[in-house]
Amino acid sequence: MTYEKVLAVFQDYLAEDKACEVLTSSQGYLVVDWDSRKKDSEWVTSRLCQTPEHLRDVLRSRYEEYQGYKLTGGYKRELLPSEDVDIRRMGEAMSERCGEN
Repeated sequence: MTYEKVLAVFQDYLAEDKACEVLTSSQGYLVVDWDSRKKDSEWVTSRLCQTPEHLRDVLRSRYEEYQGYKLTGGYKRELLPSEDVDIRRMGEAMSERCGEN
């Protein structure tokens, strides 16, 4: 598994979700959640990923969260258990693709 493969698998998701951005740093990749910024605050949530596996896991979590957000119209309702299962399956499929050559 490589960083490049993980980024390629999640490329379409990252292009769609404007709140999530992956940045390079001298220490690895940063996954930034711009929507975590509070009003009148400059702080945002970010995760440092120093291995491709960690980057995959963080992006999978963000991907699943985003799918739930879209499905519920911006969290205007709770996810149904069956929807939650479907979203987790979608995340698992993305994760598995990262290990493919």
